[in-house]
Amino acid sequence: MTQAQEDHRNKMLELARQWPGSGASARAFAQQHGITTWTLYYWRQRVVRHERSTHRRRRPRRVRLAPVHVMPVTESLGIDLEIVLASGDRVRVSDQVSVETLRGVVQVLRAVC
Repeated sequence: MTQAQEDHRNKMLELARQWPGSGASARAFAQQHGITTWTLYYWRQRVVRHERSTHRRRRPRRVRLAPVHVMPVTESLGIDLEIVLASGDRVRVSDQVSVETLRGVVQVLRAVC
């Protein structure tokens, strides 16, 4: 893009940003600045699209966390791990369970919950 094209683009974008705050109709504002109404609409649309895409990029992704409560074990029940789901259901895992089995259970819970 040449410098002249860049200058024209910046000028049009600035006019499109100024128009809503001017209180003038699109026709009156365009005439004041020597452009057509449709040119004003075109550049205003570009400003709105740019602002939306910029806003979307800055928005952090939301992560849903579940509360975790660590409770001391007062007596041995033969259970080494207890997972309490948000629904209140409990999954108790002993130390005899293989890593592969536990991984499979967790994958099923993620898919269902």
